[in-house]
Amino acid sequence: MNAALLAFDVVLLAGLLGVAWRCLASTDLFRAVVLFITFGLLLAIAWVRLEAPDIALAEAAIGAGITGALLLVTLERLKHIMNPHRGDAGPSPPPDPVASDTGNADAEARDARDPGAGNVALSCAPTPARGRWSAVAVSGGLALLLMATLATQDHGPGLQPAVAAHMDVSGVDHGITAVLLNFRAWDTLLELAMVLLAGLGAWSLGRHDALPARPAPGPVLPGAVRLLLPVAIVTGVYLLWAGSHAPGGAFQAGAVLGAAGILMSLARPHSLPDPDPRLLRIGVTAGALLFLALGLWGLFAGPALLTWPRNLAYPLILIIETGATLSIALTLVALFVGGRSPREDA
Repeated sequence: MNAALLAFDVVLLAGLLGVAWRCLASTDLFRAVVLFITFGLLLAIAWVRLEAPDIALAEAAIGAGITGALLLVTLERLKHIMNPHRGDAGPSPPPDPVASDTGNADAEARDARDPGAGNVALSCAPTPARGRWSAVAVSGGLALLLMATLATQDHGPGLQPAVAAHMDVSGVDHGITAVLLNFRAWDTLLELAMVLLAGLGAWSLGRHDALPARPAPGPVLPGAVRLLLPVAIVTGVYLLWAGSHAPGGAFQAGAVLGAAGILMSLARPHSLPDPDPRLLRIGVTAGALLFLALGLWGLFAGPALLTWPRNLAYPLILIIETGATLSIALTLVALFVGGRSPREDA
């Protein structure tokens, strides 16, 4: 490792620790969400430096992008809940940067008469000094424990030789895909089941309300959506196809396509039609049910449960990855919107 990369890693590590600390210590919730998104982007760069591009793609798309957008919309919903007058009064004009003292006095008097008329700033109480020092002590102890574990661990090859020896029967050329969809398919099936349960849990809470987001006036947002959506779709399809021989796969592809759907929801929050509930249910459940059906078929026609015949391994894995991509993308968008469609109750 040369000096430039070492310096970059040191700065990246310091940035991760600093941003994480500021995110946890911030009393302003909006600033904390922005710092959380920044932390996710820095963590994605860290995964790239650790030569784990699969995890870096998922972290950038889900950890920073989708989760960050979900937190921002949640803050906007909380503002509407805490300030019901805001939705009735309509959009307010931007503040006058050269307002006079008289205008400020009138605004203060109006706020005194009607405290609910202004916007509510979402914040939390600052952490006491004792709590901060306790967090530092626990974090330091965990860091020392991790360093001691790494120092005493036997750095052997692990399962890499075993995976490499059986790649010819896996149906793919990428070790991670072979492990996730052939050698340890149970893990991936359970992950898809958890994604499905998350979507069903969100739907069980009731119907979703309209997003509080409003498209910004002007040509910038529509132009950006028209440019980014085709790129996101092509990138998602490429990641799905490349997963058999390079970093990628269903989770990365589904995260990118889900981010594209969320971008559409934010750009046109009140004009997007509700999808057909039957088609939506089929899409959300396709990944887990297709995976389970092919796994049961392998129990009778193949070597064992959730194993694939050697000559059919590649097409079966591609079918499973396609269904998983669709389910992950739709579930992420459904989690972002929150609640089931009103057409479900019709």
